[in-house]
Amino acid sequence: MEMLVDLNQETQELFRLSTRRAEMLFQSYTIDHQLALISSAQTPRQKESLYELVPDCTELVQASSAADILQVLNLHLGTGLSSVILSCVSAEQFEEIMDIALWKDGQLDEGALDFWLFEMMNIDSEELAEFLYQIDVTVLAEMIRSRVEIEGEFRALQIQTGLINPTSELISYEDERTRGICHAVWEADYELFIRLMGEIFDLNQSDPRSLSQRLIQIQSEREVRVEDRDQSVGITVTEEQLQQQVDLNQLDLVDVEPESE
Repeated sequence: MEMLVDLNQETQELFRLSTRRAEMLFQSYTIDHQLALISSAQTPRQKESLYELVPDCTELVQASSAADILQVLNLHLGTGLSSVILSCVSAEQFEEIMDIALWKDGQLDEGALDFWLFEMMNIDSEELAEFLYQIDVTVLAEMIRSRVEIEGEFRALQIQTGLINPTSELISYEDERTRGICHAVWEADYELFIRLMGEIFDLNQSDPRSLSQRLIQIQSEREVRVEDRDQSVGITVTEEQLQQQVDLNQLDLVDVEPESE
């Protein structure tokens, strides 16, 4: 507890300095000490302010826990500003963040899917392509299923024979973010695009399971990943056990802002 108090006090002292002096002092610390300050920061906005004290926070972000990163991302989720930090995360961190952010009570969260689709469209195309491989194609399809339409009677034939591409006149999009995602998938991997279209229009004949069955399997795989990550850091209680013991919606959390200079 004493160490945590000392770190909190040190963080507050940093915020009392001028921006230039705070940057110089924070950058003089080892990365381990920087991470300790970020993890101990009392609010997501304080964590964000600490990341901003280095000229390029990529290394610091990629050494951070997904939980710390997600707290900062959630500050601006839906505004497009989260892409600044999101573009710094590794592919493995992105997968972990998606495992946390896209699911609620064992189900895909439609609101979260929409928010994250928006944020993903503000990432550099090369980084986005790398991230797309970390999302199961069925989950990706759920993000845009109701936003894409293909005209004509031979939709299945057009998809399976590769006659459809993101610029085809036969394909229409509800919004530009959906168009952008489809373009990114196409540029990253042609076969992934065909699989995505097949998933959206339920044409993947190689998988006889229904959509609900596939989502159950995806959720099961996600639970295994979450449990493996927890065990790697010494957490033995499962997500389901935690939800049974603690009603997070009833917690009264106070957001404490940094003291002004």
